[in-house]
Amino acid sequence: MRKNFAFSIAGLVTIPLGLYFVFASSDNQIGAITSKEKELSLEIAKPIEYIATKDEKAAAENEVGEVADELTLITRMIEMSMQKVNIPGENLPAGVASGSLHRIQMTKGNIYFLIYKLESIDISRNKNGKGYSYESILNRWLEGNFEHIGDEAKFLISLISKPYGQYDGEEVTVKSRVEEQYYIQNYFNDKQK
Repeated sequence: MRKNFAFSIAGLVTIPLGLYFVFASSDNQIGAITSKEKELSLEIAKPIEYIATKDEKAAAENEVGEVADELTLITRMIEMSMQKVNIPGENLPAGVASGSLHRIQMTKGNIYFLIYKLESIDISRNKNGKGYSYESILNRWLEGNFEHIGDEAKFLISLISKPYGQYDGEEVTVKSRVEEQYYIQNYFNDKQK
């Protein structure tokens, strides 16, 4: 009888321990599967590098125009950002003459063209960067990230303002979707036809 009792107790102890080990190992397997799924989703989520087609490059060169120096690059980036931001009264800083202003649509082709031109320009104004570089701004725009477009526009304006490096104008605000659509229709509708 004692033997049976001992086997019964041993069986009762063994069953919970066995269940513990089964569930513990399945949790590890589930964790491994979950981490593998996360790893795969990260691989899929990696940004695909954008490469403009020949037609986009030609259209961008025509729309953006020649960009041979840093001041022209900054001006073109400001003109492009005007699709996304309101510059109060669109009063331009001292470095931008109203006759030289033209509006550039913020397309991937145009952004890519500016990135391409950036490689051949000597940079002297944007040395300290204040957290921004032309390349980082353009890359964010190319990815469709306009989270900091207001600050980026103020930063760009500050690089051509007097006193240099300061933007003392009114607040630059981000356009609503409706305002941006109106801007696109008003300035670029003829180009798209």
